[in-house]
Amino acid sequence: MKKNLMTVLIMALVFVNVVLSAVIMITLVPAAKQSNELITQICSAIDLELESGKVYNVNTIPVDQIELYDLNGGEAQTYNLKDTIGADGKREAHYAVAVVSLSMNKEDDDYATLQPLVEEREKLVQELIGETFMEHSYDDIRDDNGQAVKDEMLEKVQELFDSDFIVAVTISNVQYQ
Repeated sequence: MKKNLMTVLIMALVFVNVVLSAVIMITLVPAAKQSNELITQICSAIDLELESGKVYNVNTIPVDQIELYDLNGGEAQTYNLKDTIGADGKREAHYAVAVVSLSMNKEDDDYATLQPLVEEREKLVQELIGETFMEHSYDDIRDDNGQAVKDEMLEKVQELFDSDFIVAVTISNVQYQ
């Protein structure tokens, strides 16, 4: 008799569990779908904002709209590169001597307000450039003419000014050691 009573009790609890699970599914699934749609829309909007810094291509901007700003007055500066381990197992220090310039789009909406700040914040820009050089090894910079390094520098400078009026970072007169 006890076994049958226990079986009936277990079956009743299983039935109540199934009913409550169904109620939870019916009430929560539509709300979860709406939340997912909202999150997807927000992510789409954020992606558009994050990609806005990459819209410009310096090759598509007419030359008369580009202003160059040479860091350090156009003088070559020495930058430390990431140390590498040589074939003999010893640490090798490398350096780059280069002139770094910023290309600014004079027709950008932010140009008039932010261009005067470039000179004021030149030391911060030089620090970002130096940090970026220090994150990369001699081989990284030699590969693809250092384009990945230039792109990384450009992203950091655009983040500093919170604008994409700076469209390129140019590294010229480069000497490596």
